[in-house]
Amino acid sequence: MKITKKEATLFKESHNRYLSESSFLAKLFTRAVKKGIDKDPNISNAIKRADTAIDKARAEIEMKLNGDKDEIKKAIPLSVRKYLGFKY
Repeated sequence: MKITKKEATLFKESHNRYLSESSFLAKLFTRAVKKGIDKDPNISNAIKRADTAIDKARAEIEMKLNGDKDEIKKAIPLSVRKYLGFKY
């Protein structure tokens, strides 16, 4: 089932309005989502596969650029380096 653009917009608006990080509802929502994710083996497997793919991509980038931190900084924007796990 795919959601429509209207439904996505409504979700974002309600999330921003009612589930700010400091609110009680946000904490309940976060706890419920966490329990749902922990119990779902498909999501757990997807997360494990994504982590493995990121580790593999990081290793390949370092190998191709001979581990030179300056070359990696030049080749990959900071926002992407952050998500690939480069600390520099």
